[in-house]
Amino acid sequence: MTASEWSEYLGDDLRVSSALAVGPSDRALTDPGLAQRLIESLDLFDDTHPRSIPHEDESAPEIQRLEHKLDLLLHLVAESLHPARPAPVEATLSRHGIVLPAGTVPEDCDRLEIYLSRLLPQPCVLGVESPTTAGDVQLMRWADMEGSLREALGRWIFRLHRREIADKRQKVDAGHN
Repeated sequence: MTASEWSEYLGDDLRVSSALAVGPSDRALTDPGLAQRLIESLDLFDDTHPRSIPHEDESAPEIQRLEHKLDLLLHLVAESLHPARPAPVEATLSRHGIVLPAGTVPEDCDRLEIYLSRLLPQPCVLGVESPTTAGDVQLMRWADMEGSLREALGRWIFRLHRREIADKRQKVDAGHN
């Protein structure tokens, strides 16, 4: 099954591929309102891209040391609360579903825990329909997802897509200089 044939599971909406820690879960589904707020707040925890408008004194050594200490503290708390995360895999996401490498989850999986950021110790647990394995991938649709949560997921996917494009442009621009 090719990426173009994934539409049955991912829909025709925007999709993005990213390395995420994803695995089957025995936990209860994350409350849809909490999951929506978590997804909408991910930019606060994303340390891989600078803020669009930095404060004037953010480059001060004291601020940098404080940020590094806070990063370390968050990392230590995350590791102590849930040290056994699934290994990151290349996942393709859309508002309608997810595609994972074959064998990532068992065939009877009905919930996925997704670590949306390496700094967040708590996964977002979302319901999925039983996976369909096709070649070297597993395809799943989100199950029982509220509209507001689906919209928040769509906005997060859009932000990931924008960042992916910005990274590619930056690499091209660096190659021209």
